[in-house]
Amino acid sequence: MRNLVVASLTVFFSSVALMAQEKSEEKSSNLRQYYSGKFGFYQPSDGLNNGLLFGIDGVTEFVHYRFTLTGAAELYMKQTIGIFKDPKPTVYQQQMVLIPLHANIGFKLFDVPDADSRAYAGAGGGYCLYSYAVEYGSGGGGLFGGGLGSQTESKNGGNAFGTVFLRLLIGQIFIEPRFYIAGKAEDAVSSNYTFLVNPTGFSITLGFQYR
Repeated sequence: MRNLVVASLTVFFSSVALMAQEKSEEKSSNLRQYYSGKFGFYQPSDGLNNGLLFGIDGVTEFVHYRFTLTGAAELYMKQTIGIFKDPKPTVYQQQMVLIPLHANIGFKLFDVPDADSRAYAGAGGGYCLYSYAVEYGSGGGGLFGGGLGSQTESKNGGNAFGTVFLRLLIGQIFIEPRFYIAGKAEDAVSSNYTFLVNPTGFSITLGFQYR
């Protein structure tokens, strides 16, 4: 009798373990996670000027439902910009750093297993942080031409934005065009010179997606 009970319990727990394993395998086959890095060309608005954009993201793919969820962070740095409204200060040095942070949902457009190729299109939104530092002429007399001294200021802020994208993958390499539609952020230096930060624009990046 004792042996029968032990055998029954063994069969029961083995069945439970097998069911749990099958559910786990089914879940993992439906859920895939990737990490990727990318760089490319960014064309923003209102005087930020064209430049390089770098980015990283994490992608969770729901295979059976043909869609993805993505969290992304990007970086744009530029020194040759013209963001001031009239009147403009005499700028000696400046640097703008943009950090767009956003979440996206994408839907699979097609999948060609024989060519290891697939494409996703989607949309998302987030918040673009900016940090701006400028050295400009001030009317205090001194070392610079025209009797101008210099003054240094830094400003930080941000604005919300929406985005739409297309990601085309061949193997682990992808190309991703993306549009940014952002609000405009205004600030001023020395309370006299107003500048405008508008990250609305277009980017196209090349990246590597790793599982």
